[in-house]
Amino acid sequence: MKTSDLSGFIRGEEGSAIIEFVIYALPLFIPLIIYLTAVNQSAQIQYEARNFARQLARAYVTSPSAEFTGARIAAVKEVFVTSSFAANKIDPDPRIEISCSLNPCLSPNGKVSITVYLNSIFSNSKASATAVQTVDAWRSN
Repeated sequence: MKTSDLSGFIRGEEGSAIIEFVIYALPLFIPLIIYLTAVNQSAQIQYEARNFARQLARAYVTSPSAEFTGARIAAVKEVFVTSSFAANKIDPDPRIEISCSLNPCLSPNGKVSITVYLNSIFSNSKASATAVQTVDAWRSN
């Protein structure tokens, strides 16, 4: 084989290493991307659960009276459903549990505990979070 024939053969192989890399590496990256997406969704739903519980508890203890607590909880829920739940593919009907350390619930220095349970529509992952807030000590009943 002459050197001129060899140089033509070498020039014909240029770029084939890149094509081989893409052909062999692409199937390896697809499962990695799927895994990272699932981890991100799991972390996001957990973050949303903590934030949602904290905001609900804060709205509850700052309510002027017990008559307004239901409306305030519904308003916070509506804000989360339309903004972050829709964007993160979270079920728009979360379960909310409220418990109080004193009766009536908004008694001064009473603790209000709110637990939320969220479900992801995208990955069927679940998250729960609890937030505890203390009612203002100088609240008048």
